[in-house]
Amino acid sequence: MGCAKRAPKLPAQANAPAESIPSTLPPEIAEVTPPPPPPPAREPEAPPPELPKPKPEPHHRRKHTQPVQNSSNSNPAIAAAQPPENPAAEAADMAIGADVSTAQLFHQKQTTAKLLEETEKSLSALGGTLSHQQEEIVAQIRSYVIQSRNATKDGDFERAYNLATKAHLLSAALIKK
Repeated sequence: MGCAKRAPKLPAQANAPAESIPSTLPPEIAEVTPPPPPPPAREPEAPPPELPKPKPEPHHRRKHTQPVQNSSNSNPAIAAAQPPENPAAEAADMAIGADVSTAQLFHQKQTTAKLLEETEKSLSALGGTLSHQQEEIVAQIRSYVIQSRNATKDGDFERAYNLATKAHLLSAALIKK
């Protein structure tokens, strides 16, 4: 069984004397409502100005150029294309590298030589029969050693050191297997 809601009892209101409201309106208030004000006069709208249409971008056509005639080539059907001069050949004398002091450079050269020497000893100590995978690793190590020596000859000591380090790490990993 549920509880039935009871309507709350409201307190009885006191009967206060009410003032009487006259049923007729006083003469100053008219019963007729005034008409609503007329809407503001609209001026005829001018059509929006027409925007000029954007011009399409012109198509650029390639200019047809005549092949360069080489005086040594008398056959005009064969193009005489000469490759441009190699700017890298001129810049080969300049190596791009970090600004390293002579002491650091000397230390790097010694470390590179030591790494290459240890790598060569490790490879000669391998002996025995190598698997195909081990032979590939040895070939990679020898490639790094050769590249490192060539970089040393070229004066790129940073690259030589990096290659010698790679060769040394690979040889150490190969010996551990």
